[in-house]
Amino acid sequence: MRNAHKPRALDETPRSLVLLEVIMEFFVPCWIALANLFQGVDTPSQSTVQKYTAETFPRLKLCEEVGQAAKRVNIDPILAISVAFVESGFSDTESSKKAKGPLGVVAKYHCPKNKGANGEKCDLIAAGISAIEKTLQISDFDYCSALAIYNRGMNGKCEPGRSEYNYALAVLDVYMQICAATDSCHTC
Repeated sequence: MRNAHKPRALDETPRSLVLLEVIMEFFVPCWIALANLFQGVDTPSQSTVQKYTAETFPRLKLCEEVGQAAKRVNIDPILAISVAFVESGFSDTESSKKAKGPLGVVAKYHCPKNKGANGEKCDLIAAGISAIEKTLQISDFDYCSALAIYNRGMNGKCEPGRSEYNYALAVLDVYMQICAATDSCHTC
């Protein structure tokens, strides 16, 4: 469980400490998730390390944005961070199925109707967090079922042998790695 400490009032805490606390809240979970990029690589090449370093800071920023967006609507930020890692590795990419942004949002399904179906005018992080929130509600907050629905749609089932089950396991694996390293998860 999350450490139960009451933060000091903003006017009692020096501004630099408040900023550091906000950054650190998601930095460690994001860094742990990003470490998965090197999983299984014994000795990365110099070019791999350079590429990883150049891509790390923008990815950490996207990861932090995902965590903050989830926290604003009382969704487990570590779950949202884990989804974003599996979906995109915290990059602003587009998949072959037209899923965009760090949470792999398909704009025509998840963006408000007054936004463009191409996702350019849609807040893809907010749309992804909203989709996670809906799937959690539909699944009665069962993470495996919610993730299967998030990945496959309403027909998603958390059953062995199904692709959405494998997706849910991948997300939950990242989730548990972060839980084990940070002791910051709601349901470990």
